[in-house]
Amino acid sequence: MKRLLKILLYSCLFSVGLYLLAPLTFRLWLKYEYHLPPEQRVREQFENNRTDYIQFATLLQRVPSAHYRVIDGDGSVDINGVHSQAVPEYEHLIRKIGAKFVTIREDGSIEFSLYGSGCAICSDSYMGVRYVPKVRRTDAPSGWEQTAVTSLDSAKLPHENGAVATGLYVVPIEPEWFIYRFEYQE
Repeated sequence: MKRLLKILLYSCLFSVGLYLLAPLTFRLWLKYEYHLPPEQRVREQFENNRTDYIQFATLLQRVPSAHYRVIDGDGSVDINGVHSQAVPEYEHLIRKIGAKFVTIREDGSIEFSLYGSGCAICSDSYMGVRYVPKVRRTDAPSGWEQTAVTSLDSAKLPHENGAVATGLYVVPIEPEWFIYRFEYQE
């Protein structure tokens, strides 16, 4: 009987501990996942991989499409929410530049997402490199209109409800290339 009570007591203590620890762990994971690095780190990453970015953008522009496309970390292409096959060239380049995923907008602009996270029921926060071609499709929606700023530091961006306001903020690196920060508040 004592042995059974002891097992029951340990089980209850374990369950309570797990119940208390789970929200703390989730909160720490969110803080880590949503932490964006200094803009200088993204700039250095672009400069160190500039030729790979240019090669990737050139390769993506060769595929004429009026569709919204996302390429995930393993090189798989997702066109308007429909999963397609993996493209080895994409997989090689996406790993080489260190992107989580690449988004090709209908107007021809390309976002290489390097840092951040988001989900359907939480706010989104991403940072990376954005390519905007000089000649964009004008008959296609561009998605979010970019806002040029001098810094992507949270303190220097517009705020709404105690957080960085929803928007696509960019700092120019060179013609057609930008460091971007995308914020979407739920």
